[in-house]
Amino acid sequence: MDLQKLSEYLKKQTAVLQYIYDNSVEIKEITKFNLGQSNPTYLVSLINSDKKLVLRKKPDGQLLPGAHMIEREYEITSKLSSVSFPVAKPLCFCNDSNIIGTPFYIMEYVEGRIFKDIQLKELSSQEKQEILNEQARVLALLHSIDIYKLKLDHLGKPENYYQRQISTWSRQYKLAETNNIQSMENLLYWLPLNIPEKDENDIVCLCHGDYALNNMIFHPTKPQILAVIDWELATIGQSYADISYMTQFYFTSQFESTAHKGGVKGIYQYIGMPEYQDLINVYFKSRNINKSIDLRYYTAFSMFRLSSIAQGVYKRALQGNASQKEQGLELLKLCQQLSYDAWDLVNQLTNDDPFDLKDLIKNDIPRWGSWPISDRAKHIYYRVRNFLKTEFFPYEKQLIHEAESRPPERRWKPLEKLHEIKLKARELGLWNLFCTYPVAGKGLTNLEYSFICELMGTSYFAPEVFNCSAPDTGNMELLILYANKEQKIKYLLPLLKGEIRSCFAMTEPQVASSDATNIQTSIIKTQDGYKINGKKWYISGAGDERCKFAIVMGKTSQNTSNPHQQQSMIIVDLPHPNVKITRPMNVFFSDEAPHGHMEMIFDNVEVPKSNLIWQEGKGFQMAQGRLGGGRLHHCMRLIGITQRVLDLMMQRGERRIIFKQKMKDVGSFQQKLGELETQLSACRLVVLNAAMQIDILGNKSRYIFKILSECKAFVPKVTQNIIDEVIQIFGAEGVSQDQILSMAFIQARTLRIADGPDEVHYRQVARLAYSLQSKNELLQAEGYGLPTLSKL
Repeated sequence: MDLQKLSEYLKKQTAVLQYIYDNSVEIKEITKFNLGQSNPTYLVSLINSDKKLVLRKKPDGQLLPGAHMIEREYEITSKLSSVSFPVAKPLCFCNDSNIIGTPFYIMEYVEGRIFKDIQLKELSSQEKQEILNEQARVLALLHSIDIYKLKLDHLGKPENYYQRQISTWSRQYKLAETNNIQSMENLLYWLPLNIPEKDENDIVCLCHGDYALNNMIFHPTKPQILAVIDWELATIGQSYADISYMTQFYFTSQFESTAHKGGVKGIYQYIGMPEYQDLINVYFKSRNINKSIDLRYYTAFSMFRLSSIAQGVYKRALQGNASQKEQGLELLKLCQQLSYDAWDLVNQLTNDDPFDLKDLIKNDIPRWGSWPISDRAKHIYYRVRNFLKTEFFPYEKQLIHEAESRPPERRWKPLEKLHEIKLKARELGLWNLFCTYPVAGKGLTNLEYSFICELMGTSYFAPEVFNCSAPDTGNMELLILYANKEQKIKYLLPLLKGEIRSCFAMTEPQVASSDATNIQTSIIKTQDGYKINGKKWYISGAGDERCKFAIVMGKTSQNTSNPHQQQSMIIVDLPHPNVKITRPMNVFFSDEAPHGHMEMIFDNVEVPKSNLIWQEGKGFQMAQGRLGGGRLHHCMRLIGITQRVLDLMMQRGERRIIFKQKMKDVGSFQQKLGELETQLSACRLVVLNAAMQIDILGNKSRYIFKILSECKAFVPKVTQNIIDEVIQIFGAEGVSQDQILSMAFIQARTLRIADGPDEVHYRQVARLAYSLQSKNELLQAEGYGLPTLSKL
């Protein structure tokens, strides 16, 4: 920090000169305070004055958007100082980064006591009570300030405070996440679903946002607050948030590090601390409120918020731009402990059933078995099931009729009713559930999503309702893994929001596209970018007018030494004058509009260099990563539609009379139903096992390639057979438009090709089986194989 340049700046600040009673400013030294993890704060000593100043600045380096708003701190403390609220009076603000490298402001130095340890070990029980009571009283004073008279109301919206705060800190947490913390995932999901109804005593006011004891400067000898400091998180909010934040230490475990000391859960009675309710009452009586109020939800919210802050500081410490790096590195443990304590509080609040699962699971035990599925995932499953029951299936027949009967000019337009249902699902947060990357989705495991994806698969249209339909899911995963920042902003974010759709152009009519090295479309480098030439077909979703880009796979190299490095992937914006859709490709005489599958010609299509995904030659590698999970999703959905088909078969068995008895009582029907149920159970187990193994091993293991190939070949073939048998039982109605059986059959039969032919998958299984067999130690055991004749 350039002290001379800073001195020259301060000499020009009237408020600084008046404060030190001198017209010249010469800085003697500047010392960093060893507290705080956000905006670095310094004590400024002067040569020609006994007065001291405090400098507070933004951190160096790249910052999260909306964080470290010291200009807000300056404005807030300036206005609070004008009404004699205890703050360190600000003197000047500098937005010129040329002075010390970042914006900063100067305030008066307030000398007094700062208690870093919430247990207040150096004080008597009486003194502890007086200190904490003063803290509660000053908070009530803050909440009583008229934000409109002070013109602070622009600092935040008065409505939906908790919803906005949870959304903000969830986003900040996910941006800074370094480890999966299950209790934090639970809070991220549970808190926004359970915001209490508005309480008239939970007033809109100026909230400090970090109203902890270590942000108070007390008189050297009296239980009197001289200044409330660190206003970085202050906003217009609701009063219960601050009082819960102030008292959360009653519900947090003991935690001690150089970065943070706090938590008296289970011990406060033994160390002379006042009762929790007594302290709460001091605050409420100061506001003339005389009633008992349950603040446990707000306390859990406050602990979640602090957990998110701790995670953010930890991430900054890893990056090297935290205010106190060594202290910051300790805060991951604090994040973990706080979130665990918060979730424990939620369990107390809900009688150990935060997701209302006890009654649901009691009647649904066989579904979950012993699979490692979190309660959060089960709750999402039941919410999706209820949404399908109440919001989707009553309109499914209308959607089918609309898709089949529209005139040519409206053939490829989105289904209006489907769009309405999608908006409801997005509003409820039932969105992007496929995405195992928590920044974009719900952070479900592949295994957890398998159960939910099966539900979505019960209808051809249902996956789109939840923004979980192909090819967008595969494209989103590909962009998450491999796209650069600009590509993510332009293409990924609109996809995640469901504002656009996309397609994946890989398959070609003249080559066996199941072997990606056969693809002939050329991607030639030019001076300004790339030029694409080639023909693609069965490009799903390309006919939809919402399809705004294609990810095209083609050759950027003719390197024959390594054919798996010839391919690249590039983004083409649609519509494009040189991209021509020549015709829709039918599937069993249906164009499957408005989604459909198109034949497309890329004729000298020029795109900028910035549209190349990852690097040249990485196309095959990306295709393997993209298609693995996506194809497993296809299997999950097939199991869903097949389960629905079997449900219809059982309904028919109950309703149909054949030879004077119900069909379900006929022996051949029972035998057939038993066989088909067993076959579907085998499909389900194969898929669930594959999903769980991906969660454990990742999707690059050779073993994973084997079990994925098993799923891709086995499930479509078996489900096709099941659906075919049920069609036979339904007779003429089975192939009519009055049932979904023919649609389900086409779906299964098509996926035996779309996911690559069975022969390719079984070839892969055989090759990997030989590879894995070489590691079987039993092969070395005498007698494991057939004995020789001489040994007989």
